[in-house]
Amino acid sequence: MNKQEAADFLDVSVRALERYVQQGKISVRYEKGKTRPTANFDATELEAFKKELNQPTIKPAVETRQITTEQQPKTANLTYSSGEITGFGEVDEILEFGEIGVVDKLSSIIELLLGKGETQPVVSIADKLLLTLAEAQALTGLSREMLRDAITSDKLKAKVIGKGWRIKRSDLNTYVEQLF
Repeated sequence: MNKQEAADFLDVSVRALERYVQQGKISVRYEKGKTRPTANFDATELEAFKKELNQPTIKPAVETRQITTEQQPKTANLTYSSGEITGFGEVDEILEFGEIGVVDKLSSIIELLLGKGETQPVVSIADKLLLTLAEAQALTGLSREMLRDAITSDKLKAKVIGKGWRIKRSDLNTYVEQLF
């Protein structure tokens, strides 16, 4: 059986068949062809492998494990104050679902030290004076293409600031009023 016939027999792609050969799950014998060697597969071996492929595999969706009171995980209390990180202690790797792990605590401390925890204040779209195209689209419900067409035809005043268009809220309001 050649590669294509073997792949059709197993109901897999030729690439999947090649992967099975690379993993050593199926053996192949190469014979000299007219232009290059051709792969030949043993039909009985393929039959046995097809049965193995069609075996249902049942894996539990969630592994449950009972933890006794002696095995309760110990967590570290990490604190950051005046340039010092304190609270490193003996920590077990087992944590309950939803509990903040040591790695999460360390990453939050590193973000705090690097200043990544500080973000710009969030202003709602309703309070902004200048809007991006996406914000104008969300505010009006008009499509991005319609807004761009209005800008190019000078029906809607807008200006490129940085890499994107900015639209004054008052200009957007007058454009929407002109639509109706």
